[in-house]
Amino acid sequence: MAQVILTFCVAYGIVIGGSILGGMGAFFSDRAPLLVMSDLAIQLKIMGLVGALGGTFDSFLQIEKLFVGNFSPVLKQLIYIFAAFIGAHLGTISMLWLTQGKAS
Repeated sequence: MAQVILTFCVAYGIVIGGSILGGMGAFFSDRAPLLVMSDLAIQLKIMGLVGALGGTFDSFLQIEKLFVGNFSPVLKQLIYIFAAFIGAHLGTISMLWLTQGKAS
């Protein structure tokens, strides 16, 4: 359970942190920070998912064990993937709500 929470928080943090720092960079370069933050939130969603899982190759190796008949690691890995997806998605929704942006 602790690893699931950590995976969720890492995915959420990658999206939120990247968007905020990107918004600061936009401010310093005379661009619209809120617009850049909402665009970055959408773009960083997949990076939050991959970053929280620690790369996708390990996930596919665990799913490959399904064909051998070992279901426990596969189920655990699918739960991690789901937690990372929810974390990245909620990070994107939070940033769009904060910046009043629209998903395009």
